[in-house]
Amino acid sequence: MHEYEAMICCALFAALLTLTCWPWRRLLSRRASPLAWRPDATLMNGPSHPGFSLSARARSIGYAVEGLWYLVRHEHNAWIHLAASAAAIGAGLMLHISLSDWRWLILSIGLVWAAEAGNTAIEQLCNLVHQARHPTVKRVKDVAAGAVLLCAIAAAAIGAMTLGGVDKFRLDVGFPQSPTHLGSARQWRA
Repeated sequence: MHEYEAMICCALFAALLTLTCWPWRRLLSRRASPLAWRPDATLMNGPSHPGFSLSARARSIGYAVEGLWYLVRHEHNAWIHLAASAAAIGAGLMLHISLSDWRWLILSIGLVWAAEAGNTAIEQLCNLVHQARHPTVKRVKDVAAGAVLLCAIAAAAIGAMTLGGVDKFRLDVGFPQSPTHLGSARQWRA
């Protein structure tokens, strides 16, 4: 299967999933969330929740950029992620990797950054709720940090296989050979 065929399959699957879930959206949106901070959370189109506006979206993007700026300025682990991201992008540019390899690198970099941002948000919220040391707060922070560690390990593996040459990993780890590395697809099927 070529890359564009896989992309078309993914797009069709996403469209099908959206169409099947769309009717449930109205029913599920009427329930009030137990975590809602607005007293009128069930009134989704009421006076406290105006409709779509470009200025509100621009403010929302501004808040997100402000949060990322806080992350980069105050979190030491984010500095490590920034250096690793820059190293991976620089290596990808020097090695002239393929578009599909860039997709994997961008996805893994984004996954690590999203996990680190979530970890920072959880840590900040835990610090606000309970300033003193507490075993439950410690466990929550440890689990959030563990999620970042798992994402970083996965990203490092993706980076090593993408930038270090996949053929070496196939021989050492025992990944199966794909038809593109064994010759034409017709020869591989025979």
